[in-house]
Amino acid sequence: MCEVFSKKTWIAGVLVFIFSLFLSGCFGTAVMHDAPPMEKRQGTAPAAAMLPFENTNDREVAEFVTQKVKTCLEKRNVLDFADQSRVDRVVEASGYDMGSIFGLNEDQYKSLADPLGVDYTIHGTITVKKTLTFSGWRKDVDVYLYLNDGKTGEKLDSWRSMTTFTWAKKEEALDAQTMAESAANHICSKMLNRQY
Repeated sequence: MCEVFSKKTWIAGVLVFIFSLFLSGCFGTAVMHDAPPMEKRQGTAPAAAMLPFENTNDREVAEFVTQKVKTCLEKRNVLDFADQSRVDRVVEASGYDMGSIFGLNEDQYKSLADPLGVDYTIHGTITVKKTLTFSGWRKDVDVYLYLNDGKTGEKLDSWRSMTTFTWAKKEEALDAQTMAESAANHICSKMLNRQY
């Protein structure tokens, strides 16, 4: 009986300690990612199109992330991206709902890749969320990208990065752009591991 009582007391003590840390706001959590190493691939990079990210609640952050990912991959000669204004014209002419939560089907991705002459299309979602937790405010930048084959429209791969930061004081808050850059760096690092 004493053994059970002491175990319960110990667990209760640990829970009270953890809860008090949350309430005190003594800590913040952040996972920030630096840009991946600058190692250029040899040969000709395959052509790709970054499709517009309509499924987002923050268009400015979405454009920032997509531009950062494109720049990161182009500088390392991983992918050669089609001119964005041309991509936007093809997408607009298609009439497809680029904001669909499930993305497009294979035939639609293929029909976008054909006039652009690209080997791959990249599409996805980007959201920015701010919530109140026991330890203070929390901000999340969630980036999900998927790669489709340009010839078939088939989904080949996908990558996700969620950059979170919790703060107790207003002045400790990271801006969405800083977090978006971290998420873009993380996604780019993951994409570098694939052979295109």
